Amino acid sequence: MRILITGGTGFIGRPLTQHLMAREHEVVVWSRDPEAARALLPDGAEVVATPEEATGVDAAINLAGENLGSGRWTVKRKQRFLESRLNVTQRLTEALRTAGVQRLVSASAIGFYGARGDEIVTENDPPSAKLQGGLDICAAWEAEACRAEDFGARVARVRIGLVLHPEGGGLQQMLTPFKFGIGGPMGSGRQWWSWIHRHDLVQLFAFLVENDAASGAFNGTAPNPLTQRDFARTLGRVMGRPSFMPTPAFALKLALGDMAELLTTGQRVLPKRTQEAGFEFEYPELEPALRDLLARPAQAA
Repeated sequence: MRILITGGTGFIGRPLTQHLMAREHEVVVWSRDPEAARALLPDGAEVVATPEEATGVDAAINLAGENLGSGRWTVKRKQRFLESRLNVTQRLTEALRTAGVQRLVSASAIGFYGARGDEIVTENDPPSAKLQGGLDICAAWEAEACRAEDFGARVARVRIGLVLHPEGGGLQQMLTPFKFGIGGPMGSGRQWWSWIHRHDLVQLFAFLVENDAASGAFNGTAPNPLTQRDFARTLGRVMGRPSFMPTPAFALKLALGDMAELLTTGQRVLPKRTQEAGFEFEYPELEPALRDLLARPAQAA
C-alpha cells in the first residue's frame, strides 16, 4: 500500500513511518520543509512539499498539528493549535478527493470528551460542554476529517490519550523531577489519566489503515487508565524514586497557563471500539509499559 502521512517527522510520525516501511508499505511524507524531513526519515521514505505531489496514493494518515506541549498556553497559541490542524486537514481532504483516495486515518485526542471526573468514557460518548483549558479543537478537527466521507472515503478517527515515551510527550517532562527525588502527584491526584505506550499507538494507526472495515472513532488509550496519584506512584516505583512531593494546581497554572487543566482534570477513557475491532495492546498495564520504556529491571515490592 502507498500511504501519505502528514506530521511524519513528529513524535508519532517518525516511528510510524519506520513501522509502515518495515511492513513493506511505501510511505510518502508531506512536509513544509522537505530537506529537513529527509534528514529525519529513514532511507526510502519519499518526501513531498504539497499533498498534490503524492501520486498513486492508496491511503492517508493525518497527524499534523502544532505541538500542544511545547510551551505555555495563551489565547494566541490556542488559536494556532486549532488553525494548524484544520488547515492541514482541509487541504489533505481536498487532495484526497481529487486523487480519489478512499481511506483516511486521522488523529484526534481524548480532549474531545472534555473533563468527565470519574465517569467511564468510551467512543460512544458525546463531547462534554466542560472544555479543558478552554481548548475546543477535537470536534472541529474530526469534523474536518469527516468531510472525506462526502466523497465516499472511509475515515477512522483516533482519539489519543497521554502518549508515553521518554523521547517526548508528557513522560519526558515527568522524568526530571522524579530523577531528583521530587516527583509526585499533580493537583489533587484524583484525576484520571488515560495513557498509551507509543509502540501501541503506532501499531494502532497501522492496524486501522490496513483494516478495510475500520471507520468511526477509536480511542488510542490503554484499557487500564489510572488516577494521577497511582500513575505517579507507579512511575516512582519503576524509577526507584520517591513519589510523594505534590505539585499544587496553582503552580501548574503559573507555569503552563490553561494547559494546566489537561493535567489537573482528566477522563477515564476505555478503548471499547478499538478492542472490539480486534486490536490487541502489547502494553495494557502501566508498570510493564514504564519498565519497557525506561529499561529498568523489576524492583522488589
